[in-house]
Amino acid sequence: MVDLNILTANAPELTNLIGKFIYIMYNAIGNFGWTVVVFTIILKVILSPLDFWQKHVTRKNNKAMKKMAPELEKLKKQFGSDPRALQQKQMALYKKEGYSMWGSCLPTIITLVIFFVVFGGFNACVKYENETLLYNMTNYYIESVESVELTAEEEQAVLDSLAPELSETSRREEVVRATVAKRDAMMLEKYNELAGNKHRWLWIQNVFVSDNWNDPVASLDKYVGTGLGNIGGTLPDNLKSFVKPDGIVYSDSYNTVMGAAIREYSKQGSSGVKKAFDMKHWNGYLVLPVLAVALSIISTKLMKGSQPEQPPQTDSEGKPIDNKNMMKYMNLIMPIMIGIFSIFYSAAFAIYMLFNSLITVLFNLVYNLITTKKDKAEEEHRLANTYKR
Repeated sequence: MVDLNILTANAPELTNLIGKFIYIMYNAIGNFGWTVVVFTIILKVILSPLDFWQKHVTRKNNKAMKKMAPELEKLKKQFGSDPRALQQKQMALYKKEGYSMWGSCLPTIITLVIFFVVFGGFNACVKYENETLLYNMTNYYIESVESVELTAEEEQAVLDSLAPELSETSRREEVVRATVAKRDAMMLEKYNELAGNKHRWLWIQNVFVSDNWNDPVASLDKYVGTGLGNIGGTLPDNLKSFVKPDGIVYSDSYNTVMGAAIREYSKQGSSGVKKAFDMKHWNGYLVLPVLAVALSIISTKLMKGSQPEQPPQTDSEGKPIDNKNMMKYMNLIMPIMIGIFSIFYSAAFAIYMLFNSLITVLFNLVYNLITTKKDKAEEEHRLANTYKR
């Protein structure tokens, strides 16, 4: 077995600031899925000035670009053979008309930074919750379960239920099985108390696991594994109580503590294929990833008209650079990236991405509706004044 000594730790500690804030809310609300929804709303309200600023700058730039279009075309004809001079003239025109090259990019950069900061916070929460659960389950086993035996009446009931012809060895083995079953029942009850409804959200069994075919309760490999879909957790120091003298075998100890929950909630089947398609015990049904990707595509199409207009760019030879293909790739990459994050990372983060996208779309629709009416009124006012003249 793999030597996991380097992965042991004392009581888990959450150091991530975003994670701490989320956990304060979690302790108050009591369900992590709904905590994520409330957290997303609060975060969007806090960041709303950034959204307004980005939309305002984009709108201002688009107006400036429409106004500058004839002049930019003249500059292109006049200085097309001198790329450096053309660029200087264009930059001077941008400054004159108030076009901000960085104004529409900076909020996007800030948004990306916030995305990865929040992503780190959710990852810290997932790791901390699983470590805390294992730590508390282990303590409970040591303090309340490890020494539990059958009462005299329970043991006699087990023996009375056995066929008389069974050997004494077989009869004692059945008593041991009944003792383990009693301990497992206590551990399963404790798991439901510590996790249970706190981890469930609508159709998802455990929001700390991805909304897909994964088992709701992590195996040891999943718990200590790193990379997509794994927790990357450390084993608590109190788990050493069950470790063999060589100090390197943790599998039996982990299964002693978490085995009852794993057997109750994880996929079952007589073969690998049957186990894989035991959908009753899937953690989720890919609903969040599908909705998140669909919403991203719809958002891209709905917001297409409000994207910032880019100034014409030329290469070193003065030839125009076509940015349309790059924008198409970006519009394609975003749904793919969102799908990957939604499928392989925790359902909690997928809930965040879904509700974040939903709120953003609603905000953009309302903003565009208001600004469209405002632009129409301004245009009518301009035409009226022009006609009077």
